[in-house]
Amino acid sequence: MNYRDIHAAEVQALRSEAELLIIDSRDPDSYARGHLEAAEPVSDSLIKQLIKSRQRERPVLVYCYHGNSSRDLCAFIAGFGFNRVYNLVGGWEAWEQHLQTAASAQTVPSPATPSPALAAWLTAQGLPADHRHARTDTGMTPLMLAALKGERALLEELLALGADPNHVNDDDHHALWFACVHGDPATVALLIERGANVDNENVNGVTCAVYAASTGKLDVLKCLVEAGADLSKETSGGYTALDSAATLPVLKYLRGLLAA
Repeated sequence: MNYRDIHAAEVQALRSEAELLIIDSRDPDSYARGHLEAAEPVSDSLIKQLIKSRQRERPVLVYCYHGNSSRDLCAFIAGFGFNRVYNLVGGWEAWEQHLQTAASAQTVPSPATPSPALAAWLTAQGLPADHRHARTDTGMTPLMLAALKGERALLEELLALGADPNHVNDDDHHALWFACVHGDPATVALLIERGANVDNENVNGVTCAVYAASTGKLDVLKCLVEAGADLSKETSGGYTALDSAATLPVLKYLRGLLAA
């Protein structure tokens, strides 16, 4: 894939970039009823102007109704060498839900500061004790580290403090990936329940399902499948989860799903 899927919760950070171009690919009536601030309705002239600009590093965010048809436009733009093209997962519908959730959250009190245990743990990781979205030099967030180390209680507290389960590190891995590495299905299920993208792809196009299959983690794989993981997704090398099955139990399980 030559563009990146992002979730509504990630849009605000992207909108902080002055050169961001937001393209609304819905019909004119839908655009008139409501759209992202500063979004421009799609048109041939807009796309031609963008391509002629040759601003290959300019960030471009595209959204439609549900995040499906916008993928075609993202692929088209990226095909001209633009390397920062983003598709809004769930489209306008997801954005409206995000705004409603954010508005509701403002009325619900939440912990403002980490507990002493979490603060001490963050400090031990070399991270600020009061920054839930701090990053290491490889882009690892506290939530990713907690998932990787199997620190379930700390992970739950970080989520309660507002840590985003869909932030990615320098390799485009998110917390769910590291929960899969640790191998605890309960933590995997918790992160998915809190909104982690089950089909997130790393820089090599590898999903959590492909990883779980390739490492023989059957219980983790089953948890991902039950959450709706797309087993047809391929890595940049063209391998699916079935192609990557590392053990006979995983192979039998995946073949059984295909047969069903």
